[in-house]
Order: sequence, then C-alpha cells, then structure tokens
Amino acid sequence: MKSRPRRDQEFREKRVLIVGLGLHGGAASAARWFARQGAQVRVTDLKSAQDLAPSIRRLQGWPIDYHLGQHRPADFRWAEVIYQNQGVLSTMPLLAAARRRGVEIVNEASIFFRFCPATIVGVTGTRGKSTTTALLTMMLQRQHRRTVVSGNIRQVPMLDLLDRLSADHWVVLELSSFQLEFLPAVGLNPHVAIMTNLQVDHLNRYRTLSAYAQAKYQLFRFQRPADVAVLNYNSSWARRVRDITAGQVLWFSQLHRPPGWSVSLRGLEVIERRGRNEERLLSLNDWSLPGRHQRDNLLAAVAGARAMAVSAANIRRAVRQFRGLPHRQELVRRWGGHQFINDTAATTPDGTLAAIEVFPAGLFIVGGVDKALRFRPLAEACQRRSLRLVFLPGSATAKLWRVLLRIGYHGRHAFADSMAEAVQQAVRLARPGQPIVLSPGAASFGLFQHEFDRGQQFVRIVNRLPNALRA
Repeated sequence: MKSRPRRDQEFREKRVLIVGLGLHGGAASAARWFARQGAQVRVTDLKSAQDLAPSIRRLQGWPIDYHLGQHRPADFRWAEVIYQNQGVLSTMPLLAAARRRGVEIVNEASIFFRFCPATIVGVTGTRGKSTTTALLTMMLQRQHRRTVVSGNIRQVPMLDLLDRLSADHWVVLELSSFQLEFLPAVGLNPHVAIMTNLQVDHLNRYRTLSAYAQAKYQLFRFQRPADVAVLNYNSSWARRVRDITAGQVLWFSQLHRPPGWSVSLRGLEVIERRGRNEERLLSLNDWSLPGRHQRDNLLAAVAGARAMAVSAANIRRAVRQFRGLPHRQELVRRWGGHQFINDTAATTPDGTLAAIEVFPAGLFIVGGVDKALRFRPLAEACQRRSLRLVFLPGSATAKLWRVLLRIGYHGRHAFADSMAEAVQQAVRLARPGQPIVLSPGAASFGLFQHEFDRGQQFVRIVNRLPNALRA
C-alpha cells in the first residue's frame, strides 16, 4: 500500500499540459489546481475559444496559456506532465507518443487519490451511481458532519475540493470508468468501494464489455483487508469483484438473501445480516422513488452506510428526506393533463427500459448518438407496448429505427430536429393524460453540449408552454 505524498513541491515549475478543457468543469478545476501548485499550465483542445467560452471564463485571471482549435505536437513535446480529461481517448496518437517517452499522464481521480488525506467512499457502476452517491452522502452527513461529495455528481469538482480536506473528513466520490482508468498508477483505493451494477455501455470506447468491466474493477484492486467492497449480488460482473478485492465483501440484493454480510429485502423490510446477527434497518414505506432500479440504489446506499457504521436511525432519516435528483425521472411540470418527466441521464437503452417500467403508458422522446450499444431489447419493449415515440436526431436514432422496422413496430411516432420540435410533436401525439418522458437511451453529442444541457433545454421548453392550457 502506497502512502499519500505531500504535494507542496510536486508540481512547482513543472510544465503541465491540460488535454481537453471541455465544458463540465473538471479540467478547468485541474488547470486552476496545477496553477496553484506553481506549475506552468497550458491548455489544448480541438474546440475553439468560442465553443469553450464558459470554461475559459472559469479560468479568468489565472496564468494559463491556450492553444485551441487543434492539438499541436510541440505542446505534447513541451509537457512534463499531461492531464488527460475524461472525454479524451487514451489511443490519441500524441498521447501514446508521450507515454512512450515516459511523460507522466494523470487525470482528476489519480491526482485526488494521490493527495487526499480524507477517508474516501467511492461509487461506480453503469446505472444508479448519482442517486446512490447522493443518498449515501445524506446518510453519512447525518452521522459525520464533515462529509462532502464530489466526482461525476456535478457539485464541487474533485480538485477544487482537495485543498479543503483534512484527515477528519469523509468524502463520497461518484466515479466513472474513465476516471478509474488511472488508479493503477497510484495504487490506492477507497476505504469503501461500491459497484451498483455493470451493464453494457461505452462500447465506443472499450469495444468489449470485459474491457469496460476491467476499468470499473480498478476501484477495488488495491483495497486492503480492513476495507469494504459493496457489491450487487444480482450482477454477475459485480460478483467477480470478490476475487479481485482484498477487502471484506458486503452484498446487497432485492431478489436474494446473499451469503455472509448482506443488506437485502424481506417483504417490505430492509434487513442487514452479518453472521447470525440480523437487524431491521428501515421499511420500503420510507422510500418515495418508484421502480426496481431505485430499490437497488436504495440498497446500495444503505449497504455503503452500514460499511461506514452509520446507525439505522440516521439511515431512516435520510431515506425519508430524499426526493431524487434532477435529470433522473424528474417531474418537471403537470400541464394539459400530462406529466412531463426529465430522464435525460438515461444515456443507454437499459436506462430507458427502466423508465418504461416506471411509466409504462408514457410517450417517450428518445434517440441521440450511439455508443456502440444494442437497441433490440428497447425496440422490443416499444413494439410490445405500442409506445408512441418522438425521435431526436443522431446515429442511435437511426440504429433504433432500423430495429423497430425489422420487428414490425407500428406505433405512432414523429421525428424532430430540435428539443423544441420534439416537445411540440410529443404534445401533438400524446393521448389525453399520457406522461411525456424524455428518456433518450443514447448520448447527447452534436445537438447538445452534454446530457444535462439536453435535460435543461427540455425543462426550459416545457416550462414555457402556455399557462392557459395548464391542467
């Protein structure tokens, strides 16, 4: 187990190249952090200064050079340290060449784990990361006031948070597969590491499900015997982690009673079992979010809280208070007899299938950019239920439409070129009282900056619908 070094002189006067500034804020946070350490910071991105204006505004006043609109080989030769933003592929030739030259390549998570003095709880998985992270944070905060949250949950970027942490803090991190790719170089893992599930995703980056799983498994490879791996017993890919981690295993399941230490359901009760000991933690009557996937998120968060010794009373208080997150089956408005639901965070077909389970009579706005995923199960669900569909443009839309035609889909549908047109078409096509659900099942690139921009546009347009027709 490596110890965490001091960072006082680590990057002073080092030439640091930020590859991919992006718009989510993580790379801008990294640029500020390296500048605070006394590094010479340069940013390169294929996008123009106009496209990146929100991120550049975040860095106003900092001594940072920008080389935008292209990646110049000279910048990569100049760099002593390269920060790789998570949207940048490791196969980029200039990165590969720098790696061969022995240039140190880091990312947000590897820097954070390397220098963080706090106790870390990490959450990963394909679906449910954000909800599990947010609910778990509420539980931990009731037990330990110096609990903070960061990572993909889009609150405080990790490196903005890092300098404010002490050994007395608990920090909960939502971690993507991209962020986890760099942890082997650090050799450190969270005290509690949670895998919500593992489903097919990001095959445009990893090519195989096994390669994607290996990236997720980095969260567990360097755990120690005193650490805890919280795993979904119903996921065969998650079960494989028990052969990877050196930590204790705490299972969660709503379908089974797993062996050993576990959190599971008995009727409407959430039960923790450890050896011969059994404790009732809460009732599902305390939980307000519908759907099997949300019960999985609940059990994952409860198990993570128990791994951190949070009391049953504090768990119950947090569960009763929790109302879900924006962009995840979020009720935006009731209008014209319809519920408008923002589920833009459903960026895979499995995510949309989960929304169909909750809103089986809904009209769905779907489509976007393909991540090399399979759309047949989603198409079959749409055909079986004769769902009414409005399609956003993109490669995933074309792929889904081909499958729908192949299996004989005859539901009412429309194609739209913008979110405004999609909402307009949805209102036109929807039956009286039918929920209208934005649950794309695809990535958002091209038409939108990212999936949250997609959801925010949906929310703005729905809220502008004329009040005269409001139900």
